[in-house]
Amino acid sequence: MSAAETQEQLVFALQTFTEVNRIITSSHNSDETLARTATMIAKRINVDACSIYIFDADQSILILKATHGLEPSTIEKVRMLPSEGLVGLVLERSVPVQESKMQEHPRFKAFPQTKEDSFSSFLGVPLIEHRKSFGVLVVHTIEPRTFSPDEVQLLSSIATQISSLVSKALLLKQLDSATQEPVTQPKGDGTSIHMAGQPVAYGVAVGKAVLLKQSDIEVPEKISSRTLELEMSDFQAAMDHTISDTLELIEKVKDRVGTEEASIFHAHLMFLEDRHFQDKIKLNIESGNTAAWSIYHTVHEYLGAFEEIKDPYLSEKGADLKDVGYRLLHYLGHEVLSVTKKTGILIVRQLLPGDIARLDTTRIKGIILSSGGVVSHAAILARSLMIPVVCLEDHELDQIKDGAPIAINGDTGFAATYPNKEVLAEFKQLLLKQHNYYEHLEEFRDIPCKTSDGVRITLLANVALGGDAIQLIKYGAEGIGLFRTEIYFLSLDRYPDIDEQTKVYRDLLESIAEDKPVVFRTLDVGADKAAPYMGFQVEDNPFLGYRAVRRQLKEKKVLKEQLCALLQATGTRSNVRLLFPMITNVHEIKKARELFEECRKELEENGKTFAKIEVGMMFEVPSAFLICDKFMSEIDFCSIGSNDLTQYVLAVDRNNPQISDLYDPLHPAVLQLIHKLVQTAAEHNKPVELCGEMASDPDGCVILVGLGIDTLSMNAPLIPVVKKRLSEISLSAAQSLAQKALNASSPVEVRNIIRECFPDSHSKEQHKT
Repeated sequence: MSAAETQEQLVFALQTFTEVNRIITSSHNSDETLARTATMIAKRINVDACSIYIFDADQSILILKATHGLEPSTIEKVRMLPSEGLVGLVLERSVPVQESKMQEHPRFKAFPQTKEDSFSSFLGVPLIEHRKSFGVLVVHTIEPRTFSPDEVQLLSSIATQISSLVSKALLLKQLDSATQEPVTQPKGDGTSIHMAGQPVAYGVAVGKAVLLKQSDIEVPEKISSRTLELEMSDFQAAMDHTISDTLELIEKVKDRVGTEEASIFHAHLMFLEDRHFQDKIKLNIESGNTAAWSIYHTVHEYLGAFEEIKDPYLSEKGADLKDVGYRLLHYLGHEVLSVTKKTGILIVRQLLPGDIARLDTTRIKGIILSSGGVVSHAAILARSLMIPVVCLEDHELDQIKDGAPIAINGDTGFAATYPNKEVLAEFKQLLLKQHNYYEHLEEFRDIPCKTSDGVRITLLANVALGGDAIQLIKYGAEGIGLFRTEIYFLSLDRYPDIDEQTKVYRDLLESIAEDKPVVFRTLDVGADKAAPYMGFQVEDNPFLGYRAVRRQLKEKKVLKEQLCALLQATGTRSNVRLLFPMITNVHEIKKARELFEECRKELEENGKTFAKIEVGMMFEVPSAFLICDKFMSEIDFCSIGSNDLTQYVLAVDRNNPQISDLYDPLHPAVLQLIHKLVQTAAEHNKPVELCGEMASDPDGCVILVGLGIDTLSMNAPLIPVVKKRLSEISLSAAQSLAQKALNASSPVEVRNIIRECFPDSHSKEQHKT
């Protein structure tokens, strides 16, 4: 394309953008907005017809919403499945489709009432928002016509420009209907019920309650009337299918939110591949029982044992095993909690990570759980998928009827059944703010993170596998703040040798520009997260047990091989740093550094040369913060592990649903320890970064910057959220908030202080009702 043609397209795009803005500001309602948009497009690109189709996820159909050129009376009446017609083909493929003589295409479906038989050509492009196709923009000409690549690109550009407009128009129409139509009250009770619960995942949503009954599965028939071979075949088929399903789920979650969240499901694979678990099931089958009963009996034996031990960690593992067992039984035809095809607010007592990962987020707009039904992994997934979640007491859940209109605010924990017009009007404003918030997040992906007064903050990504490097570009990360090497180890059935590790680490480094930092954390495993081959013994409290550096300094072979591999992969690159986890005393970091220098010396004696690799330690144990000045001469940088720090300081297992509401990294006690470390590190000229959920918390990131931390590492999809939040506050204002937070008496007080500073922010909007 010539420079003149490029300039012409830029002018055209600017004119289109101006015209779209004019339509928005001068239209009286959403129907008029869509109709005028279709007419504008037809005239600007000189075609005979232009139509807008929208996919209704609730009904799983495409609906004609606006047209210029087709019969206007067919608007809202022309409907088709995504598997039907050329329009459906565009939605299915999510790419442009064109046909010069559309009637000759095998997917063509005629709608004579639209009078489309007078047209020949078809060009359809998807309407996409937040990387999901939600509709199709179609143009026709009377004469047969093959659109040029530039013309296809032009219509695609227009579709991109109007996607937000169309989406917002539809949202307004839905909200107008919700606030104008009388709300049907429940029989025998004419009042709305307002409930104050526990906020779990940010966001607001309005819809009909979708009750998912969650009862224990019926005990399958025990005695088999079939041959042993058939029962064994059924069991093996269920195992193969569930392993395949879990692997697909890992890839799905990895693509949607990242490998760190996907690694949650490695525990499912470990159960499925555990030989002892399989052997117990097979033994029951060999005793003449059905495959289904044998699975059910074995799973419940394990669950009973876990409950007897009364260990919070085993409770979490019990939830994983229950998920695995029910998936196996589901394959064998036993109905359990299944992903609903209804649209609305999901009401369920407990939701496991696998359930959330399988949810269709185009249908499920929000979730209400029992106060004891949230586990940390499920909450992390919900936040990453941007599904608002609230926890209520059991008796409050019982008051919600299936199909009842309901509004929830995951920022404050508020929920209302049969909301009145005032509440709905307020939620209309909240939803519009939320829509605008997510829409503008895209603008922050490719710009540096700065406070409102221009102070630069470095945002890095937590990654777990080499393929995650693509997330740096996708979400605007400036490097890798935490490479969790244990995920690679956990994906294997044996310890990798030095050459295998070297290749994995080198492949990652070669995919990262040398001006971007890469921080490798050495193997951080304990009895709570270990592969069977690692030989960990069961411990009463694995979080306080024989783990990470504690074990590796006594059994040095694994750590020494990893350090040699990291050195060989690094070579002369100057952007690599090394991080040792779970350090509790100066002796440990000294011994770890000595081992690292020993590995370097052995490799250099063989003629190899290496760049200097800075060595840091993870501050996550309270004792390390209290004597942090003693560590400064032994390290080059500090990294705070906020997740473990919070649970150690507050004596709260964040995986225990009964006390998970007590887990909040913005507790003043946690903040005071972080403040102490930041001050001490500054005195010794040591940089500090923080890794953990606190870094990506819209409240937490503000306090951390105010405390003096200028490098944050987080799950990559949440980087734009943090960029936007920090752009809304100056450094001095953040410092003032941090000082108030240090003097607060509770995390609730801290969050209220922050909310007062961001009155218009969607992510922490207070509900006054």
